[in-house]
Amino acid sequence: MRRALIIARRLAVCVVVAGLLGLPLALSWAVTHTEVTQQIGTSPTTFTLSTQGHSEVRLGIAGTVYLPISSGPVGVVATVDGPGDPGAGDGDLAAYVRPEMLQLYTGLFHDPEAAVDEYVSLVEDELRSQLFRATAFVAGLGGLALFALHELLPVRLTRGTRRDAVRIGLSGALVLAMSSGLAVVQLRGSDGGRGPTTGVYALSALDGTPAAGSTTDSPVLRALLGGAISRAQVLVDRQEADERSYRANAEAGLDDQQDLMVGPEEGELAVMMQSDMHCNTTMIRLQRRVFSMLSDTYGTDERPVPSLLAIAGDLTTNGTAAEGVCIRTEADISGDAPIAAISGNHESDVSEEQMGDAGMEVLDGSVVELGGFRLLGDGDPSRSELFGATRQRGDETQAGQGERLRGVAEDADDEPDLLVVHEGYAAQAFLGIDSVTRFLDEATGDLTTPVEDDVDDVPASAVFYGHWHNDREPRVVWNDDGTWTLVMELNTSGGAVDTPTINNFSTPWSSPQQVATFPVLFLDEDTRLVTGYQLYRFETDGTVTVEPRVEVGAAPTD
Repeated sequence: MRRALIIARRLAVCVVVAGLLGLPLALSWAVTHTEVTQQIGTSPTTFTLSTQGHSEVRLGIAGTVYLPISSGPVGVVATVDGPGDPGAGDGDLAAYVRPEMLQLYTGLFHDPEAAVDEYVSLVEDELRSQLFRATAFVAGLGGLALFALHELLPVRLTRGTRRDAVRIGLSGALVLAMSSGLAVVQLRGSDGGRGPTTGVYALSALDGTPAAGSTTDSPVLRALLGGAISRAQVLVDRQEADERSYRANAEAGLDDQQDLMVGPEEGELAVMMQSDMHCNTTMIRLQRRVFSMLSDTYGTDERPVPSLLAIAGDLTTNGTAAEGVCIRTEADISGDAPIAAISGNHESDVSEEQMGDAGMEVLDGSVVELGGFRLLGDGDPSRSELFGATRQRGDETQAGQGERLRGVAEDADDEPDLLVVHEGYAAQAFLGIDSVTRFLDEATGDLTTPVEDDVDDVPASAVFYGHWHNDREPRVVWNDDGTWTLVMELNTSGGAVDTPTINNFSTPWSSPQQVATFPVLFLDEDTRLVTGYQLYRFETDGTVTVEPRVEVGAAPTD
């Protein structure tokens, strides 16, 4: 045992020493092999690292922009793979400065720092991961070699053997120098170790911006940017003015109608619903204002009102890393109250991680209790890219998801209060009907009188879905045991058009492009049945309507 401990201790020392001596090589490997692929807007972009004390934006045939931004010698290189505009043609230089594309990307001029930080954080995470793996490999392999060498050529240090100590020190210094030299060679020989290959031109058009002092290797790009940035600034100024006007009108409308806002009655819980916000920061602020007004009027420190915000997907527009800013802003809507959310077809895996990091409870197909509610939901099985195709994430369809969630609800010890899915196809499969659209279109507007509906009993108090950006009347399913289930299609809370085009697109900083709505739902705390809801409606000119509370369910009998 003692021999084994001695060997283990020697091996550990060898691994640590090898890791320290090989750290320069591990670092150079990590720097040269860090690569993250994300999207900027609609453009696939690869992020790598530069060691030349600057950052780069490589636009293919358009040229490269060199920005005097770095952390010491290390900067970020963004290689943009085309404009991502299906109507622009392949590799068309003019596509980068088309007015439509400028309008799409005005957000980069509007608030670039927040968007850039999201991408940089992903690159930093990947760099740390690569450094950990490289260090572990170098330390492990080098440690084994050093241990074997020590066993074959044992060196024993005793008092008076300073010569051996000096030899070991010099050997270590030599190995460190060699690994450092190899690291420098690797860094200089890498793609990120090279600067401009030709002369550069100053980009005076960027003076006064965070990118001041930037240069480019393309005289064409210099000429184009001069006009493009000025045009983009005009669009930004116009967009900001429109947004300020819209928000001022909406805030005034909310203040004027504050007395019409109702809270939960005695024995009720309240939940605010949202779907398809699509990163619209204007509506995020307004929903936050409504939440705050209700909380100030009806809530207490022990019992917030509403006690939950539930999101039925599509928080973002394209699932890019930059939209993490919107996700974090949405997480502030509910103050101290919790948030339950599912991913929609526009969220990516990165978006789901950002939702969790922002403190949201991301529903994953099991019943959870949050804010006094039992919730069941799951993310959309499909993934859509802006102006691009829609693909299934796996083998499951929306119908399959609805059927699976139905089984979970029926098997649960306590049925969920709220079933939240993104698309109507999942909702109709959960309900066991042929068409949820036809079911809602047959609504009479009466949600309090039991009628025969030919729908099997539903194992949830309410079923919500979004995605289609429609404003339909909800309907009630009357269950055989005397309970009921509210079925509601949520309209877009961000006022985004359902099928955006390059010329009809709601950016994060614009006012709604169509009517935006969201409801506050009320449930009986004991029976867990929906008792009513109140809808908040925002027109495209900023006009707000706080609609009267709509009663839901049969009146109690004595």
